[in-house]
Amino acid sequence: MGRRLTRKQIKKDEFITFVDRAVQWTGQNWRQALIGLGVVLAAALVWWGVTAFLGSRTDAASQAMDGALAAYNAPVGSAAPAGAKVKFATDTERLAAAEKAFKSVKSRYRFTPQAKLADLFLARIAADRGDVPQAIRRLGEIASSRSSDPVVRLAMLDLIRLRVARGEGLQLVSELDAMAAGKDPRLPRDAALFHLAEIWQHEGKPEEAAKLYRKLVEDFPDSPYRADAQQRLASAG
Repeated sequence: MGRRLTRKQIKKDEFITFVDRAVQWTGQNWRQALIGLGVVLAAALVWWGVTAFLGSRTDAASQAMDGALAAYNAPVGSAAPAGAKVKFATDTERLAAAEKAFKSVKSRYRFTPQAKLADLFLARIAADRGDVPQAIRRLGEIASSRSSDPVVRLAMLDLIRLRVARGEGLQLVSELDAMAAGKDPRLPRDAALFHLAEIWQHEGKPEEAAKLYRKLVEDFPDSPYRADAQQRLASAG
């Protein structure tokens, strides 16, 4: 017991000595102490200012994106309810208004998630207008970022759909193989397996497709693609 108290007393004495020395140093070097405190306060203010700016910028970008999405999804012509806040006479007008809004989000709020999402919808607008090459180019730029970012994944899915429709599915096989193996995060493994199987099915290779559908069913029981894969296996006999 005595030894434990002695250690406790030593630690207390050391703390008191440290505080005493700190007070003495501050008294003798008060200018340096004030400068150091000022630096800390300045850094704290800068951090607070940057955080506040980024927060307000993100909020503004979200509001601008909401307006752009409202234009893109607005009803058109006679299908528009009488009380609709946003509506257009034609699809041409709707797409023009949406394109302008998405371009504004992209230019005013660069380096935000909303800017990347706006780029995705600009690609979709190009596809809606029938300008598939431009849509593929835009989607390819987004999907070139090899990450699991949700916008990158949506762009990858759109890119697969458009390129398969153009007969370019085989050019995606190596990339989808990497995604299915977990080496490329742009799509979850089950999604990559499903779309890879679809390509082989589209290319007239049902055995290759069936092998991948079966792997999806067996290895990914919770996949949202599993039911479709089972149905296609059953249809293939």
